Amino acid sequence: MASNNDEQRTRRRRIIGAGVRSLGRGVLHTMPGYDRAKSWQKTGQDWFDTLGGLRGAAMKLGQIASQYRDFLPEQLADQLARLQRDAEPWDFERLEPVLDATWTEEQRALVAHIDESALAAASIGQVHRAQLADGRDVVIKIRYPGVADAVDADIANLGRLLKLSRFLPIRGSDIDAVLDELRERFIEETDYRHELRNLESLRAIGLPRFVLPEPVPELCTDAVLVTSHVPSAPIDQAPGDLGQAIVSAINRQVFTHGVLHADPHPGNFGVTDDARLALYDFGCVKRLDIDTRAGLRDVVAAALESRWADVHDALQRLGVVPPGSWARHSELYTEIYAGHAAASLGPLRDNPHYVFGDDGLIESIRGEIRKSLRHWKLFNAAPELVFLMRTLSGLYWILRSIHAEADLYAELEAIAAGAYDPPADAREPS
Repeated sequence: MASNNDEQRTRRRRIIGAGVRSLGRGVLHTMPGYDRAKSWQKTGQDWFDTLGGLRGAAMKLGQIASQYRDFLPEQLADQLARLQRDAEPWDFERLEPVLDATWTEEQRALVAHIDESALAAASIGQVHRAQLADGRDVVIKIRYPGVADAVDADIANLGRLLKLSRFLPIRGSDIDAVLDELRERFIEETDYRHELRNLESLRAIGLPRFVLPEPVPELCTDAVLVTSHVPSAPIDQAPGDLGQAIVSAINRQVFTHGVLHADPHPGNFGVTDDARLALYDFGCVKRLDIDTRAGLRDVVAAALESRWADVHDALQRLGVVPPGSWARHSELYTEIYAGHAAASLGPLRDNPHYVFGDDGLIESIRGEIRKSLRHWKLFNAAPELVFLMRTLSGLYWILRSIHAEADLYAELEAIAAGAYDPPADAREPS
């Protein structure tokens, strides 16, 4: 069996190899007549093959990058988006040694049968249905060997390549800060004991019209998570009236409890026979402190009233803009904030009973983002908000897939009025 160092070297070679090939194509982009679109498509295919094959943090980074398509060439983003779909599952015999290493004989005796065909496969591990000796139907999530040990190396290698390739118009220091945030979340995600705590935290919230699996703690370890089986149909079969429940749930998670399910993959949602939303996969949960939640609320409140200086002040507290920048660039910031508000808040104000669909809203917002990119040096990366933005982006497409209905503007007004604020004696999220 290959040593851990051998595995690390192999992963590094594959990532660096893809990076070198990408840089080579980038040099050719300056040549007259060169087909840049085809080149980006080849680069995207290369990264899809490389990151998808490596799983773990490497694949996760590709998934997250695909959600920031406004910052990436279209052909590259299209290929990376394929990483959002289920990965090709491993044969069960490759995962069984994980169970042998992590379960005692007493724990193994609690499991009567495991279906060797994977129910789902992802970047960190894959899921198999099983039945316990007491008759309960459960699912067993098994971590892929080696992914926990590879997080630091994968992120370090990909960080170097992001800086060299200049795919993103972001300062090197900002890339480092964002990668530190990603590293922290990924390390948590590879430890299924942390996922168990996340699941327990979200179950304690009691989200209306949601059903979450029940953990089986006596069988959970750092590499194995066992929960009840919650059968559901694909989320795109959900009725549109569940949209209000999804929007309310995200506001309660962010503002009231500061515990956010931050992996809005369509495969992590489903609809049950009794028209409730099933929620799965709790490895990536972002916890937001009181100050961050207050800053987000204040951005919403100020934007609804076109108080651009107050918007800027709240964004400064969130780390999105540098201290003192309003005095130097107030006119430019005002133009940017007003443009984004007109693109996003205007349609919601005009359509209180909003139906998610192909109505031009997202393209209008993207247009403002593209215009703002000219002034990216006026903003910071704000790593604390990376997973919040990832969640909102992913949920938008889920809501759109079911033509969800929700009074979004009323929800924003409720946020601004403090309706979702935590109780005065609430503690910080644990």
